Amino acid sequence: MSVAESLDPYDSLWHATAVYLRKERKRRKLTLEQVAQIIGADRQRVGNYEANRLQITKEHAEMLDGTWDTDFSVMRHFAVLFGNEQDWVKELWDYERGALVIKAYVAHFIPVPLQTEAYARAVIEKIRIADNVEAAVRNRMTRTKNLLEQNTSLWVLIDEEALEMEWIESDEVKKEQLQALLDLSERFSVRVVEHRQRTHVGTDGNFELIVTDTGRDVAYVWAQIGGKVVHVSDQVRDLSLRWDRMGAKALTEDSTRELIRQKLERLK
Repeated sequence: MSVAESLDPYDSLWHATAVYLRKERKRRKLTLEQVAQIIGADRQRVGNYEANRLQITKEHAEMLDGTWDTDFSVMRHFAVLFGNEQDWVKELWDYERGALVIKAYVAHFIPVPLQTEAYARAVIEKIRIADNVEAAVRNRMTRTKNLLEQNTSLWVLIDEEALEMEWIESDEVKKEQLQALLDLSERFSVRVVEHRQRTHVGTDGNFELIVTDTGRDVAYVWAQIGGKVVHVSDQVRDLSLRWDRMGAKALTEDSTRELIRQKLERLK
């Protein structure tokens, strides 16, 4: 039995959408390649949609609805609206894959993909976000590797607190992370919001802005017990304005590098 055949539509709305897609394709006696031609994708993506390894994008759902007079857009809307944390994370990774631009704001920690493996492990252990620490570290480093290898324009804002890492006991882990951040700041835009600018619009929480490989604007907002992908255009614009307002208060890229050097020197 294939992965697609084993999906239970009662498990989640995403599973139901994948099962619906496979049934509609077979009812029309179409191959994966023929469906791929309809949505302007490849056979593998359609197969991943049917196996729920990827979740169908809004654009592809709309294309199928327009061609087949189906309701994939409606199903996808409610799958996103009522999806669980695991669904949102999978969708985030899908949007990040091949993204043209990613802009992230993170308050207390160095964000992916700028984390070293030792730092990632320390974060996961400290805040206890996973039962299997090593599996979580491997997943995080896989995401890091993928993001660093693709041609994405990355822009990062972090609070100065993230550079201090007082909760990490090992100075070696701190030094390795600061040096990695300094090195990557030559490739990507990294800017720090200093302590004196502590009160700003980012105090509501961490978020990420993404321009996907198709040019679509989406966002991801972190929360206490997970996060959520934001598709609504006015909400994405609001988060974009917040990012710009924080950027106006942040140090320049050169001043940020100098601050990182100073904190690194204190550990030597």
